[in-house]
Amino acid sequence: MPDDTSSVPDDLVDLQLAARAAQRAAAEFSAEIAAQAREKFPAPEQWLERLCWPADPPVGGLQDGPAASFWPAELVEQLSRLREEAVAALRLAGAHPAFDEARAAGNYPKFLSALYKRIGEAEAA
Repeated sequence: MPDDTSSVPDDLVDLQLAARAAQRAAAEFSAEIAAQAREKFPAPEQWLERLCWPADPPVGGLQDGPAASFWPAELVEQLSRLREEAVAALRLAGAHPAFDEARAAGNYPKFLSALYKRIGEAEAA
């Protein structure tokens, strides 16, 4: 495989970009909630309120809280959906036959280098 990026399929670059966008969407949603919590509860001793917000802290402390999350169900569902979309996009991108072809040809490291270069160029554009 040549060192140039023309050997990387365009559809793989598109899949990788979509996967990265899905990951960013989930991370940004979580960060947005965390930023709102820091704004609402800025004091260091308000760590429990920040952790639980937008729900109320459990009356008896963390040990009395739900095991999965303190967030309201609709926020948990939204974050779960965003994370599932990111995982699905990553699996789709990772299943592209170009990876197997590069491994079989013995030039997987060069292929990855070219792929990351194409992704970087596409994100910069």
